Amino acid sequence: AERISQENVGDYKIIEHYGEFSIIERKIPIVAVSSSGNGVIGNLTLKLIPGNNNVLISTNPFTETDIQYSVNKAVAVAKLRSNYKFNRDFIFSYEVGDARLIGGESAGAATTILTIAALQNKTIKNNVVITGTINPDGTIGRVSGILEKAKAAADSGYRYFLVPRGQSRITYYEKQITREPIGFGLEILNTRYIPKTIDLKKVAKEEWGLNVVEVSTIDEALPYFIE
Repeated sequence: AERISQENVGDYKIIEHYGEFSIIERKIPIVAVSSSGNGVIGNLTLKLIPGNNNVLISTNPFTETDIQYSVNKAVAVAKLRSNYKFNRDFIFSYEVGDARLIGGESAGAATTILTIAALQNKTIKNNVVITGTINPDGTIGRVSGILEKAKAAADSGYRYFLVPRGQSRITYYEKQITREPIGFGLEILNTRYIPKTIDLKKVAKEEWGLNVVEVSTIDEALPYFIE
């Protein structure tokens, strides 16, 4: 192996050179919901090294067990999308600030985009973040915490926030209490929950300057991330 000086190239680093293959490092922002219920922005880093197609995950903080399943799906989709025919190991590292738990598969779409960018030697834009699971056919699945994640993206200065198709309209339930007199100065308190809908595209644009975009597939999301 021939070691070369570390060189910054766009959003990634070429660290070492092994024959005709360099170790390449890429990074993409991810958005999560912390244990306190707030949205937080973190980073997901991928390092490609010579190997045997192992998928390794280094996490800080602790992650749920289905992260491994999600990452394996993302790598499989990225390989297919990139016509991958090499022998490399994929080393992923998560950093999500004060979020003590990375929720399930919600970074699946971001993981897929990151892997495609690394395999295709592409640069990742720095003004966009995405949330969504990844399915084996490349479609993007629904996640929770959309409103909290959108606020975190806006607070961190991102221009675009990509969400799964159908999730830019958020339904929540507003508590309403009515009083029903029953005589003799007594009354019954009736509690019910009324469904309300938020148009996140409108709210995010008008109040935060954030563009919320719905996407159904990785192919729809890629142009927002890859130059």
